[in-house]
Amino acid sequence: TEGGADFLEDNSGSRLGYWDVFRDGFFDGGSVAVYRYSDGIVSLLREGGIKRYQASKGGPNRLTFAETGPVPRAGDFYVLTTERTEFPSSVTRTWGKNPWWLVSGFQLQGQAKQLWEQGVRLRIVEDAPPDGGGGSLALTVPDGVAAPVRVGYWLLSAQQPDWPRFREGKIYVARMWLRQEGLASGAVEVQIATLKTATLKVSGEWQEHRIEFVGAPPRRGAEPFTIGTREAGTVYIDNVTIVEKDGPPPYGFYPEIVDTLRRFRPNTLRLWVLQENRGFGKCLDDALGLPTESNLTFKEQRGAATTDPLGLHQQLMLCQQVGTDPWIIASTMFSTQEQKNLIEYLAGPADSPYGRRRADMGQTAPWTTVFDHIKLEMGNETWNGMFQPQGFSGKPEIYGAYCEYMFGQMKNSPCFDDDAFQLVINGWVAQPKNNKWGWGARALRNAPSAEAIDVAYYTGGWDSVGLMKAESEAESWMNILTFSRRMLLPRAEQFKQTADELAEEQGRPGAVEALVYEAGPGYTLPGPGKFDLEEQKQGKSLAHAINALDIFMMNLRNGFGDQSFFLFKNGHYWASHNRQWGEHIAWKALGMRNALLEGDLITAQPVEMVTLDVPETQADVVNQSNSANRKVKSFPALPDLPLIDCYPFRDGKRYSFMFISRRLRGQTPVVLNLPYEPASRYTLHALVGDNPGLHNIDEEAVTIQTTEHDGMTRRHEFSMPPHSVVVLVSEAR
Repeated sequence: TEGGADFLEDNSGSRLGYWDVFRDGFFDGGSVAVYRYSDGIVSLLREGGIKRYQASKGGPNRLTFAETGPVPRAGDFYVLTTERTEFPSSVTRTWGKNPWWLVSGFQLQGQAKQLWEQGVRLRIVEDAPPDGGGGSLALTVPDGVAAPVRVGYWLLSAQQPDWPRFREGKIYVARMWLRQEGLASGAVEVQIATLKTATLKVSGEWQEHRIEFVGAPPRRGAEPFTIGTREAGTVYIDNVTIVEKDGPPPYGFYPEIVDTLRRFRPNTLRLWVLQENRGFGKCLDDALGLPTESNLTFKEQRGAATTDPLGLHQQLMLCQQVGTDPWIIASTMFSTQEQKNLIEYLAGPADSPYGRRRADMGQTAPWTTVFDHIKLEMGNETWNGMFQPQGFSGKPEIYGAYCEYMFGQMKNSPCFDDDAFQLVINGWVAQPKNNKWGWGARALRNAPSAEAIDVAYYTGGWDSVGLMKAESEAESWMNILTFSRRMLLPRAEQFKQTADELAEEQGRPGAVEALVYEAGPGYTLPGPGKFDLEEQKQGKSLAHAINALDIFMMNLRNGFGDQSFFLFKNGHYWASHNRQWGEHIAWKALGMRNALLEGDLITAQPVEMVTLDVPETQADVVNQSNSANRKVKSFPALPDLPLIDCYPFRDGKRYSFMFISRRLRGQTPVVLNLPYEPASRYTLHALVGDNPGLHNIDEEAVTIQTTEHDGMTRRHEFSMPPHSVVVLVSEAR
């Protein structure tokens, strides 16, 4: 950037128009905040209104401020914000080529281009139902257009593995607010996949319409939800929802979903509601209310979209019901005032402006009185170039300083309580020990208020360091079983060491906690024609479940704080459960730690171990977007890799021991010498399977087997099955 007292110019790289996405006029009347980085510190240079926005390929890329102020210079960075209802096709690259792509999720069905050329129009208008938000979608059909004209989206699919499904045999209600102008009969047709078609009589006044249908599996490759008409005129559409008739209320959670999370006993849930990874950010206000009453968020592809299926209130309610603390990702694009407003929403009294917004949703007491701690993380993977323009790819020092500035804004809120919040910054997967140039380390140096730094550890497969070479299937499974101990543990130890060293350099030893923001089996990014069932089977295998648990437990032993499994959902790819909500094996394994291991982790002293000398190997370092794009990297030999690990926990007189077997074949004799006199009765919980490739994709082929036994002694012997997890629970006399 550079400029003058009344203008800003950006003519390099992505330029002011961000690769020609935003063109002349898009941000006219909006607002701008300009930040400056200097000597390790970020400050707000100026903020205010935008008088004129010029951005085009061939013309100037200049922003004219509404008022004069400090002069921008090269290296300054900025955030632009606007709210608008009209979108001339000239103001964006997307709508310049495809002006019918107005709202993602409610698009013209069929030959959209031909319908547009015939005069069919979609508009966002400031006309809404009572208490229904500030606008609606208007579908206008001129005379002479071949009927019918429909707007909608693909709802169900018999082919796509992770599309939604209705519960078979359950009654659902589709609700929508409609009104019309100019339709001869007022007839509006609604199609709900292949499940129901209805014709509604719509008047000139806003009215809620309801259609009941019975859930069933999809019959076709793709089935749409549409609203349309066969008559000339305008149909106004707003607040479309589908809920199970006798199920939870809109935006509520099924009790079995809450119970599933409760049984897992997570310490935190990492919430994405304020974060837009791919896109241009969102405003805080649009995440605090009901999605049906909030503004849409601009998307470059196929138009604007709802900010999130659930607002922050609903996600915090889920945390409350589960009995866990929230880990909230705050947008890097929030203004300084929005960061303060977020704190007021979470911690302010009910009569404060944002405390009142919380109270209006039914939560009078501050959320800080509900939870022990609330984590606030500045952005998600801000090192990742795929998530531009919200990140700081290649600019860790600026990111750290920006975090420090925004954390300062949060702390300036009179509602901020140091004991209620933990401030988190992004690290980077595989961060090296060298804290002079590691991305996360360079960021942490400029963020002395950060109380935690996080990293991701995907356990092998398509989303991690790479795929180790194997000459046989047995060697391949052994590579997976030993992957975390061999590949991830050294880097995790270096990450923790780096965080500790930097905290000590900053004069606050032990004040920076190492966290894991995402972990679990990894996959290539989904895309058309890319679904690979064999990849899914490997990622959901018993071997990968043991591998995932392995790095979680080793990190726990090394002093890491919260570690997040990615992702709580049902289906394929990064999923905790199968389509029937049966548990994938990795979820079961991690749940054993949460549910069975009580109290403090204590030390187990190995006396004699079964070990394996692992030779030097090579791995395919995989491009996440394209598993065919691989580079080969060598990894050194690792002598004496233990094939059994033990994690003992003590809670008063209750002792629990987790044993993890990395062994591929054969039983392992285990001798446990106890420092206490145990009661005779003990319990074994075993996650075992005959084959390391077993998975729970179709049904729960692998379960946790619980058995009661007598005969526990201070010297206890048992046999550990291969590729398994066993938890032994005993009590002292």
